[in-house]
Amino acid sequence: MIWLDLIKIVETVRDLGVCLNTQLTFRDHIINICKKAYRNLGFVLRRIEGINSIYVVKTLFNALVRTHLENNAIIWAPHETKYSFMLERIQNKFTRFLYLRLYGVYPFYPLMYPTLFILGMFGYNNLASRRKFALLSYLFKLLRGKLLNPGVLAEIKLNVPANFVLRRRQPPMFVVPYGRTNLLNKAPMTQALRTLNKICEQIDIFICTVTEFTRTSYYIICYND
Repeated sequence: MIWLDLIKIVETVRDLGVCLNTQLTFRDHIINICKKAYRNLGFVLRRIEGINSIYVVKTLFNALVRTHLENNAIIWAPHETKYSFMLERIQNKFTRFLYLRLYGVYPFYPLMYPTLFILGMFGYNNLASRRKFALLSYLFKLLRGKLLNPGVLAEIKLNVPANFVLRRRQPPMFVVPYGRTNLLNKAPMTQALRTLNKICEQIDIFICTVTEFTRTSYYIICYND
């Protein structure tokens, strides 16, 4: 039939700015945003020759580069190390360039400074921590009634055992889904609920302030997660 020839077979589908391939993964999306971020980073580094203000340079990077690395990151956040490393390299290259601008020495050789040290000097966290916090912040607002999403809220279940009084140790606040595969165990919702249980051991997320939640979340993500 003629109409069968008009059907175009595609490898990826774009929905609200996020690309999903035929294997139901975000591999192509991550590769595309890395290419776009590298292209924008090169543009920024070429155009800031006469700019001496580090604040202005960081603002350009945040607006033109990091927005691509974090847009809809809750959805496509990778659990594979190689894709996470691809994203981190872009921000690491920028922060090392800032160090070169300030001190005249590139912090790789002979100054083998750790990446986290360079990021902290300029007030940055690694992108993986920011992606985790973005999901935690979304669930926090959802539980506090600041956002409305019944579908996601239905997936959050409280842990209320019948024999709680007889237990010496308080059970975790939320039920963490059990996955038989590594993909399910590292799913964004599973990791977020596991981290929320650690946060609930430190503060009460239902009455704490946003500042307390932010400070505790980053502490758990960076040091205890």
